[in-house]
Amino acid sequence: MDLSVRGQSVNRVCFDAAFTILTSGDCELRVETEAIIRAPEGEKFRFDPEYPGDAAAHLAQLVRDTITLAEAGSAGDLRVLFESGAALTVAPHSDYEAWGFVGPKGRRITCMPGGEIALWGGQGAS
Repeated sequence: MDLSVRGQSVNRVCFDAAFTILTSGDCELRVETEAIIRAPEGEKFRFDPEYPGDAAAHLAQLVRDTITLAEAGSAGDLRVLFESGAALTVAPHSDYEAWGFVGPKGRRITCMPGGEIALWGGQGAS
């Protein structure tokens, strides 16, 4: 499922109990469980959003980068690719919501525990 954010730039990243990306198209992507950031050079960093450690610098470098692909797989996995060559991947979690997306017109997509994708509001949601 395409999240329809291709071409949007990353305006801001936030670190709190989760890792959040805010885009130029007023979209918000919130990662709440362990994820992987692949740096443009190819090095991968697995991180906990609450304590990103060495990944924090690479996540912060996403600001002003442009999203070239953002999609949710049928198993609940999330993949976001950036113009710089960076990539963010999030696998579903068995017990927690792994990630959530909020877009224009109230569109919401959430990866539920176990990987089921839930959709609310906006065009194309059920």
